[in-house]
Amino acid sequence: MKAGLVPKVRQSRDGYLDMVDRQRREKNDEFIIKEFGRVSVRRFPTGRLEVTYPDGYVEPDLSKVSGQRVWELMEMLPELKDALIWAGWY
Repeated sequence: MKAGLVPKVRQSRDGYLDMVDRQRREKNDEFIIKEFGRVSVRRFPTGRLEVTYPDGYVEPDLSKVSGQRVWELMEMLPELKDALIWAGWY
C-alpha cells in the first residue's frame, strides 16, 4: 500500500441489511407520531424527522434545515426542544 492512501471503508453486510430494512419500512409509511403542545412530530425508521408547525406548515426533513434556523425555531416554540430531545436530536 502506498503511503498516505487509505483503503476504502466498506459497510458490513449486517449494516447494509439494516439500512435497506429501514428504507423499506419508511417506504411502507412506518413512523411514530407524537404531539408536543402545538407541534406534531413524525419520526421515521431512517431517523428522518418531519415536523408540523402550529400554522400548518410541514417541514418534511428537519435535518435539511440550517442549525441556526432550528435554534431560532426552538426559541419561538419551546415544545420543539422537547420534540428534539424525544427524537434524540438535542
